[in-house]
Amino acid sequence: MRILVLHAWMKGNLGDVLQLSVLLSALRNLEPAKLDLAGYPARPAPETGEVLQLVDRYLPDTFPWYWSLSPAFAARLTFEPWWRSRRRALFAGYDAIVCAPGPYLADYDRRAPSALSDLTVARELGKPAVLASHSIGPLQPSGLSAVARVTLRVAREASTLQYLRDHGITAVASADLAFLYPYQPPTAQPSDRRYRLVFLRSNNLDAGKLRLERGALFEGARLIAAASEDPIVLATSDYRRDERFLTRAARRLGVPLVACHSVPELVALVAGSSGVVSDRYHPAICAAVLGKPAEVLPNREPHKMRGLQSLLGDNSLEGLQTLARAGLRAVCEAIRGHV
Repeated sequence: MRILVLHAWMKGNLGDVLQLSVLLSALRNLEPAKLDLAGYPARPAPETGEVLQLVDRYLPDTFPWYWSLSPAFAARLTFEPWWRSRRRALFAGYDAIVCAPGPYLADYDRRAPSALSDLTVARELGKPAVLASHSIGPLQPSGLSAVARVTLRVAREASTLQYLRDHGITAVASADLAFLYPYQPPTAQPSDRRYRLVFLRSNNLDAGKLRLERGALFEGARLIAAASEDPIVLATSDYRRDERFLTRAARRLGVPLVACHSVPELVALVAGSSGVVSDRYHPAICAAVLGKPAEVLPNREPHKMRGLQSLLGDNSLEGLQTLARAGLRAVCEAIRGHV
């Protein structure tokens, strides 16, 4: 059995490290003759080291961003045939194609055209194609058609599951694979100093409009974090993307900033907090697993964040992990059953 996992995001976002580690560990347990990972960028960030240890080979593999910037006729006549030819040659060396977890199958994401094309190519070659744990939509009819053709779809939240059902597409109900990550809380005694973490994405808020008023955090008139006895600490699980934005925000607000550079740093930071407010997906999951209150803020990926709000509000931790295990088991069974 030869497995290729596609579309891995290896720029150092710790959320991707969490979910990819769980997926690849499960695939490794299938004892494949080859387990390769294709992702972006060509040189993975140091934070992804634990992911790379789980695969036989890493293949630098970028999305052609220009698909989303070129006229539709140019994409159909030039870019798509070129891309499909490359993918047929790549996929020929594998027995199963697995798409790495994430929210990139949506019209607003520039990665979507090539990712959806990959699904079509894999099925045309008779290869099982698996969506391992995804937030999906909104998509145009052509995109939905590509999703409908795959061997298995695992929806990592109920909003994705319902969206697919509304369009006549079946999926396995699951939760994000990061709920199954083997978190290692610090063994040292917690500090007497209490703090509340606020994780903010660089593309969701305007740092110039952030303000503190009587302990509450606002963006203009919008409440971001209600007042609490514990002081706010800004944080990020994707420091390369967020640090500049959060540095400006921290200076404006006069609060500390912690940029996590590894999963252990993230776990220790969350474990020592009184709770988390986040418009990033995985810090809220980390908080839930560690028994900390987690408040999810909406962002520009509605299925993803509304779904996470629902998951955390409607399920116990045991229920969330049961859902995630069901999705992961379905992935492994789909590969076994079609290879």
